[in-house]
Amino acid sequence: MFRRAALSILFVTLQIYAVSQNFQGGVTGGLNAARIDGDGHELWGKFGLNAGAFVSRAIMPEILYWQMELKYSARGKYQGPTIADPGIEIIDLKYAEMPLSLQYFINDRISAEFGFAPDVLLKAEYADENGFISPDYASELRTFGITVLGGLSYDVLERISIGIRFNYSVFPFYKFDAYAVRYRDTGFFHDVLSINMKYYFIKN
Repeated sequence: MFRRAALSILFVTLQIYAVSQNFQGGVTGGLNAARIDGDGHELWGKFGLNAGAFVSRAIMPEILYWQMELKYSARGKYQGPTIADPGIEIIDLKYAEMPLSLQYFINDRISAEFGFAPDVLLKAEYADENGFISPDYASELRTFGITVLGGLSYDVLERISIGIRFNYSVFPFYKFDAYAVRYRDTGFFHDVLSINMKYYFIKN
């Protein structure tokens, strides 16, 4: 309850800040396709929602902007049944994240973005073919993390844009105890592709 209230307050604060400081602002949402790098080699099979608010302001008008967001984001893993193994494995992780990015406009409608996103783990659930169970390692997941991000957006209308974004963990959200030769073998890393839509309540 406290976490939901805090997110609601921050969401409203972003919108008020946008109005008072002559910033652009609005809401954003979309669909995540996620996998966990370091835990198998499945494709981006775990689907979940992302939603939140954003504010942005020009560094160089019509060319370069900075943007801050506050979002709810569902990540994790889905491993489906195979001929060799009829079982399933679902790791369902819910995060609050605050992406910070630079938006570079290639032309009037297309922009590229680069940045990073600190995050906080809100909830962790694990399921197999028999339903949800308590994961053995849930208490060892990092509460705080960070991902790097990159993406492209296209302005469909003056106040609406759609885009694709890629997020990847800077460090593992679950670290293996065993020695690893390569950094990528040291634990579990988030690997997320998302399709998003932004709607501007305020646009300069």
